[in-house]
Amino acid sequence: MGMETEYATLVADPQNLSTEDLPASLFVYEQICEAIRRDQPTAKGVFDQDQLFLANGGAVTFESHPLMYDSPGGLIEIATPEVRSPDELLACQRSIDQLVAEATAAAETSYDLRVLKNSADALGHVYGCQENYEAEVASGVWLVIYRVFVLLLWSMQVVNLVVSMPLLWAMVFAGWIARRRRGSASDGDNQSVVDDEGFDSDDGDWGDADQGQDVRMAFGSVPRWVTWTVVNLLRLIHLPTLFVLRFVVRHVAFRKQRRYLSALLASRLALCGSGSLDHDGRYRLSAKAMAIDTITDMGGFRGERPVFVFGHWLAHYCAKTFLSLVSTRGMLARRQRLQIGLSDSNMADHAEYVKFASVSLVLDMIEAGAVAELPILKKGVASIHRIASDWNLVSQVPTSHGELSALEIQRKILAAAKQFVDGTSDQWHGEATTVIQRWESLITVLAEFRQDHRQTAAAVGRVDWLTKRFLIDALGENAAWTDKKKVDLRYHELSADGYFYQLLPAKPEVMLVNPDNVRRRRRSPPAGTPAARRGWMIREFAGGEEWIQTDWTYAMIGRGGKRKRVNFDL
Repeated sequence: MGMETEYATLVADPQNLSTEDLPASLFVYEQICEAIRRDQPTAKGVFDQDQLFLANGGAVTFESHPLMYDSPGGLIEIATPEVRSPDELLACQRSIDQLVAEATAAAETSYDLRVLKNSADALGHVYGCQENYEAEVASGVWLVIYRVFVLLLWSMQVVNLVVSMPLLWAMVFAGWIARRRRGSASDGDNQSVVDDEGFDSDDGDWGDADQGQDVRMAFGSVPRWVTWTVVNLLRLIHLPTLFVLRFVVRHVAFRKQRRYLSALLASRLALCGSGSLDHDGRYRLSAKAMAIDTITDMGGFRGERPVFVFGHWLAHYCAKTFLSLVSTRGMLARRQRLQIGLSDSNMADHAEYVKFASVSLVLDMIEAGAVAELPILKKGVASIHRIASDWNLVSQVPTSHGELSALEIQRKILAAAKQFVDGTSDQWHGEATTVIQRWESLITVLAEFRQDHRQTAAAVGRVDWLTKRFLIDALGENAAWTDKKKVDLRYHELSADGYFYQLLPAKPEVMLVNPDNVRRRRRSPPAGTPAARRGWMIREFAGGEEWIQTDWTYAMIGRGGKRKRVNFDL
C-alpha cells in the first residue's frame, strides 16, 4: 500500500503581493525539486520528465495543467514508496511531509514559500491525498471476463496509437518550426545552436540529454488554440477506449472491494476527516467528501470526483501507450492497484494511521471471504454527503443493516474485524492487534464527544476535524469568517508556524511515529518491497556516467541502443 499527497504552495509575504507579482507554479515546483535534489539522489521519470523519483522510493510530481504552468499557485504531489505495513506507511508519510516542508523552506527564491497539507483552499478548490492498495482485481469467471476486456483494450490501444501519431508528429513539427523561427530572429544568423535541452536546431535531431523536456518545450511553442484543438482531437480518438474502460471499472474490476468498502470509507469521515469551513460558515467533516459526485470513475476526465479512482488506468491506456505498448501485459495480472479518492490529508498520527490501517485490514477480510457482518451502503454519494455535513455525528444513513450513524457503522465493521482477527492464527496477525486498538480508541473518544460536546480533551490532537473545530471555537462566537478560515488553512501548514505543529508540544502523547524511523525512511525505503530496489538503483546510478530514468515498476539505464530495462519485481 502507499499514499499520494497533493501539497498546496503559498507565498507568506507581509507586503501583500499582487497576483502578477507571485511566482509561477512551475518555477515554484522546480525550485522545490532542486532543493530535494540537494537532499538526496533522484532520477527523472520515464513517462514524465517533470516527475522526480527519490532514493527513498517515493516520487514527486507536478500537479498542474500544462497551460497553467505560468500561473501562480500549483500543487506538488509526493507519493510514498510501496510498503507492507501501516506502521511503515505512517513513517514514510511523515518523512515526505518533513521532506517537502524542508525543501520548500530551503528553496532558493526571494519569496517566503510555505506548504499546506490540506484538502481544499480558500477558493473551494479540492485536492489532497489518495490511497493505493494492492488487491485482487477479480476472481473466478470475473477474472476471465476482466482479462478479455484487457486484451480488447490492448487492441484499441494499437488503433489509437496509429491514428494519433500523425497528430502528435505534426504538433512536434509545428513547435520545432516556431522555436526555430524565434531562434533565428534572436540570433540573426544561421549558426547551429544546441540548447541546454539537447536539441540541435540546425539538423533537427533530438539529443539524448532530455528528450521529454524538448517535447514539452516544442508543445509550449505552439499557439494555444492549436494545442487545444489537438488535445480535443486526441480525446475524441480515445473516446471509445474511455467507454470500454469505464464499463470495466464500474462492472468488472474490484467488485467485492467496492461493495464492502463504501460503508467503511463513508463512515470513516467521522474518524479521519480533516474538517473544513465553507464560505457560508458551515463546518464540514471533509471538504473532499462534499465534492464526491460518483462512486467509481476515471477521476478528472470530465471533472468527476469518484470514491474509487481509475485515472491511472486511463493514463496508461491513453498516454503511456505511446512509449510502452507492451506494458499493458501488466494489466493482465490478478492483483492490481486499487486507488481510493475519498481520503483526507491528515496531520494527526492517529487519524492518519487508522485511515489506511482499517482499509488494509478490511481488504484482508474481503479476500478471506469474511464479509457476512459488514454493512453495505445503499445510497452511496448521498450518504457520504450526509455524514460529511454533520459534525455532531447524529445523522443516520441507509445500509443493509438498517439506518445507522457513522459511529454505528464503524462499530459494526470494527466488531467484524475483531472476530476476523481472533479467528486468524497468531503468526498472521502482524499489526492487526495494534490496528484494532487504535481504531477502537478513536471511536471511543468520538462517542464521548457525541454524548457531551464538552468532552474534547481526549480527541484533540488525535482527530483532525475535532481538533480544528476546537481551535476555531476558541476564537469566540463573534469571530469573523476570515479569522476562522485562517485557522482552517494554517492548521495544515507544514512549518513551525502551523497551528497543528504548535499544538504538539502540549500533547506529545498523540505522536505515534518513531522519529528515528522517519529519518530512516527519509533516505531509504523499507526492505522487501519493489521500492527498495528502485531506491537502490537511484542511489547507485544518479549523478553517474550511466543515464537513469525510472517508473514505478522498472528503470531504464543507459542511452540509445545500449539502454537496458531493469524490473523491480521481487
